[in-house]
Amino acid sequence: MKVLIFGLGINGGGYAAASYFLDHGDEVRITDLKGTGELGFEVEDLTQRGALYLSGQHRSEDFLWADIVVKNPAIPPNHPMLSYARMVVNDFAWLFSSPWCEQVKIIGITGTKGKTTTSAAVAHALVEMGFEAMQCGNMGISAFSVLREWERRNQQGRALPDYLVCEFSSWQIRDTVNALHGQMPIMALCALTNFYPDHLNSYESIERYLEDKLQLFTPNVQMAVIPDVMMKRIKQQTNLDRKHIRGIDSSSAKVLEEQPHLRSAYTILLALQFKYKSILKALSSFQGVPHRIEQLGRLGNILFVNDSAATIPEAVHFSYSKFRLMAVHLICGGTDKNLKSEGMLEEVSHAASVTLLDGTFTQNKLIPMLEKHKIRYAGPYKSMGDALEQSFEAAKRKEIDLPYLPQAILLSPGSASFELFANEFDRGNQFKNLVGLLLGS
Repeated sequence: MKVLIFGLGINGGGYAAASYFLDHGDEVRITDLKGTGELGFEVEDLTQRGALYLSGQHRSEDFLWADIVVKNPAIPPNHPMLSYARMVVNDFAWLFSSPWCEQVKIIGITGTKGKTTTSAAVAHALVEMGFEAMQCGNMGISAFSVLREWERRNQQGRALPDYLVCEFSSWQIRDTVNALHGQMPIMALCALTNFYPDHLNSYESIERYLEDKLQLFTPNVQMAVIPDVMMKRIKQQTNLDRKHIRGIDSSSAKVLEEQPHLRSAYTILLALQFKYKSILKALSSFQGVPHRIEQLGRLGNILFVNDSAATIPEAVHFSYSKFRLMAVHLICGGTDKNLKSEGMLEEVSHAASVTLLDGTFTQNKLIPMLEKHKIRYAGPYKSMGDALEQSFEAAKRKEIDLPYLPQAILLSPGSASFELFANEFDRGNQFKNLVGLLLGS
């Protein structure tokens, strides 16, 4: 079979797809606008194994050559080159076409924010309660990797996992539904963690963004978990059986008072008929995921927190709430996604200091808002090192004035990262590395 990988990407999805088809003896071409120097060892490894890497431009002859095109989710479905493709698939569509999916309980999780933490927490709790659970999707684990593992197990006579927890971005839902012509597999449960304005630099409207999210909720979904505030709207816009819809459990507010970010995971596990005491015990050992309210350590009275995955203003509001009893030194700002900055106005107003990373969101949205409300800020800075140094100096000054007040330096940008960093993970890793040097000094 002739396979074209349309967009290798930098988060491993294209590499996993190319590896899967190379392992099966297929001919593989990869088309990406980036040069080999930008994509590192992955291109070298794949070309040594027989793939042909084509950079700089996309050619119609490669799409006409291919039996199937594996599309990167960041590529819009109306890209002109796709008109030359015989068949367009993504990793989820390929996995869901496997009859083995009927042997595994599938949990689908989407949402604007919190879906990675929720997916990881659900998988962790299932394992703690004695089940085998795999993860794949938007957190960086390709469904091709999962399918390859299932194939190995079948060859070795080993059992498949009990559960597969799938984290979906809106783009992955759209591409999966398109590739499968709407025939999504039976899912034990699908969940929407929350919904806020996002990706409005890619979507024509917030309604169109929501439509892609809601395509996950097909009649094949056996149970749905959704935010209480969206219950009426989702009932109107989906064909779900209303008896099988559960709201994000408001009763969990008290039992998860110290861990509000686990409320969606708790409700999902309740909806799967697990006992609440078993759920709480299983979740108690969950340590979180990188770049999402990730506590890196303390230096004296100062806590360092990496929340680089907060790429919308509302995410700053959510993360900041965990540290309201501390003096918070907020590092924020970055690239604009056509979002309003007012979702983080309360946080910048109450922060002990505000340090800005440069970018279009910072210049066009944050600084005008800060100046309108007479909120002091430092920057904008073009490097994480300069921003962290400024925030750390502010914290040390505060420590002299109020030595017993706990403090937090919180990287929670509220925006995308692409002008100064490769992505939000690069941004978070730079912060973590610099904090590591401070903690080790």
